[in-house]
Amino acid sequence: MLRILFLIAVAWLVRFLWSALLGGASRMQESKKRPFASSGRSPSPEPKVITGEMKKDPQCGTYVSTELSLKSRYRNEVLHFCSRQCQEKFLEARADKSA
Repeated sequence: MLRILFLIAVAWLVRFLWSALLGGASRMQESKKRPFASSGRSPSPEPKVITGEMKKDPQCGTYVSTELSLKSRYRNEVLHFCSRQCQEKFLEARADKSA
């Protein structure tokens, strides 16, 4: 009885490995023809080059492009922030000082 179970297990393993090898080979050939077909995504576009002026975030000191920054006007000056968190922290600190 044990021999029969062992033979069934070996046969199942051989069949599994055989189908994995054949299935993997056919999937590789298809992916060479259509490189993004398996993921369902199209190739990403070329990265955008940001040009222009860089300004220092007054809260954290990070330099950020004026094209991408979050802008706030404070005392007739336009300030550039790298994130919403820096912008909020800066404005909250200034509001606390003026109150």
